[in-house]
Amino acid sequence: MDYEYDVFISYSHRGPVKGWVKNHFQEELTQSLWNVLPADPRVFVDYEIPVGAQWPDRLEEALLKTRCLVAIWSPPYFRSDWCMAEWKSMLKRQAALREINGQSPTLIYPIRFADGDHFPQEAKDTQQCRDLSKYGYDREQFRDTPLYIEFQTEMRSVGEEIAKLLDSTPEWQADWPVDRPRAMEEARSRLPRL
Repeated sequence: MDYEYDVFISYSHRGPVKGWVKNHFQEELTQSLWNVLPADPRVFVDYEIPVGAQWPDRLEEALLKTRCLVAIWSPPYFRSDWCMAEWKSMLKRQAALREINGQSPTLIYPIRFADGDHFPQEAKDTQQCRDLSKYGYDREQFRDTPLYIEFQTEMRSVGEEIAKLLDSTPEWQADWPVDRPRAMEEARSRLPRL
């Protein structure tokens, strides 16, 4: 087996972040990666999970088979059990690689969508965080503004930085650590058994 995805987009469904990811960010990220990766970019985003799929299992499987996490940070991100599980899973993977190799590639590319003052200290201490907060408009009309051209220019840089990050990801391992939120077990218990 090998990686199925290059990038897993992790974001809160609360507030305008979901609309921003769906209407602007995912498309611009994919477009920018087309220009800098040796193969077609493979980007996972949860709203593309087919209806009727066992989504807790699908999220976990996608995370396990993804090279890096692009975390869209906003205050609701850090209040979401699901987002925290995704972020902490990649932090655990980095820690496991550090234990094995004595070095740890960066597997998380954080993007500040909003605020920053109310992030946990661990997030505040992160050296690299791309600030896209001035482009945080979720409505489709944002595309018709001059600011959108600036956003596209920023996204080209984001794509280049993520491409460099992807160059240093380790070979896939079936036993990557996974942090499971309590909500996952609750969701599994509510799903019908087939």
